Amino acid sequence: MLIRELNLADAGALRNLRALVDAAGTLGPESERLRALTPEGIAQQLRPPYETVGAFVGEKLLGSASLYQYPVDPFDLFDVPWFALAGVIVHPLACDQGIGRKLVVCRLNRMQELGAHGVSLVVNVPNPAAMALYESLGFQSYEVNEGAYVHNGQRYDEVTMRLQFASLSPTGTESP
Repeated sequence: MLIRELNLADAGALRNLRALVDAAGTLGPESERLRALTPEGIAQQLRPPYETVGAFVGEKLLGSASLYQYPVDPFDLFDVPWFALAGVIVHPLACDQGIGRKLVVCRLNRMQELGAHGVSLVVNVPNPAAMALYESLGFQSYEVNEGAYVHNGQRYDEVTMRLQFASLSPTGTESP
C-alpha cells in the first residue's frame, strides 16, 4: 500500500470513494454530504489550507484523510497551533485492514511536524469503527451534539473529539 498526497488529478477517484462511503451516512448532515460530493467540495480538500493523503493499492484509491490548521486566534497569548482531522474515509471492502489507522497516524505525524499542540475531529455516530480507532489513538470525546442530523429517517449524534500531542509518540500510541 502506498500513502501519498492527493492532488486535483485525483479528484474523480476521491469523489467516487466518497460517494461509495456516503451510502452508510457517515459523511454527516445532508448539506455537508452533498457539498463533499461536489466538484468544488472535492477541490477544496485538495488545495491549501488542506493537506490530503490517499491510500492506494496499485491505482485504486482505498482511503483518504485530510488535515488543516485552525485559523490563528488573535486572543491566544500562547499562539499554540491546533489542527483538525477531516475526511477520513476507507473503502467499505477495505475496512478492517488497518488503512484508516495508517492514514490517521500519517496525518498525526504531519501535524506534529508542523508544530501542532493538538488535533480535533468530528465523528458522525453511525460510525462505531471510527470511534474505536480514534479512542485507541488516545482521542477523547469532549462534546456531543445530540440528534445533529438525519440520515434515512434516523437521527444521529456528532461527537467532537480531541487529542493533545504532549503524550503522543511518533507511532501514534501514548507514551508512558
